[in-house]
Amino acid sequence: MLARTPTPWRRAWNAHARAALARRRLPSTLVLWTGPSAFDGSAIALVAHRVNARSQNGKTGDMVQVSIMRADMAPVDAWRAGADGAVCPDACAHRSRPRGGAGTCYVNKARLTTAHAAAVREIAAGTVGFPPGLFTGAIVRGGMEGDPAAVPLKVWSRVLAGVKRHTLYTADWRTLPDAWHAYAMASCDTPAAAAEATARGWRVFAASASDADDVAYQAAGMRPCPSDTVGLTCERCGGCDGHARGARRPSFYVRLH
Repeated sequence: MLARTPTPWRRAWNAHARAALARRRLPSTLVLWTGPSAFDGSAIALVAHRVNARSQNGKTGDMVQVSIMRADMAPVDAWRAGADGAVCPDACAHRSRPRGGAGTCYVNKARLTTAHAAAVREIAAGTVGFPPGLFTGAIVRGGMEGDPAAVPLKVWSRVLAGVKRHTLYTADWRTLPDAWHAYAMASCDTPAAAAEATARGWRVFAASASDADDVAYQAAGMRPCPSDTVGLTCERCGGCDGHARGARRPSFYVRLH
């Protein structure tokens, strides 16, 4: 668990965000965009949470969390009902079991209930949108919940403009145009998928299920996640940002075995 003391970047960004939003105090949750899902047309919302306080994830470190949620039901309810197709593509092996997936999504969806309820209130009040450059200097975890491909790329380009660092992953990499490479990593579950994504021009973040997978990833020039090897948080690393800081940087894999 992280200490609750604001990190240096957050202290500076909070002052910037208050000025950009013309608010004396930052809210905990902001609704950045609403619209139809690119996956199934359902109403979804792009929601920033942990806006006014340090996030408490020891692996990622302190990052503004940005999630993609259905507008009409909380993530945990959508997960249980098999209605997660609005924010999670069929290409994701970890989608809910009612949709035929493995049901192995790593996100604790019940913990997002408060953020979703706050987002619903903001939508009802008509408080949707954000000024250009709001996240300048911030460290952003994109797609904390949901796959970013559900949201138009032009929205992500505005969110991520000027950020200090960010992370973003998509399981829908086979269908997306090359412009997404600048922002996101291809999320893969096998060495074969990682090789295909690399051939399509993506940097990759892959899961390793065995020692044999480790060997295959290493042979392809991929590196183990620095969180596993040296305890580096995503906040400090920021390596999973697509081509944002160069297309020739190595891809990563994480050991699940």
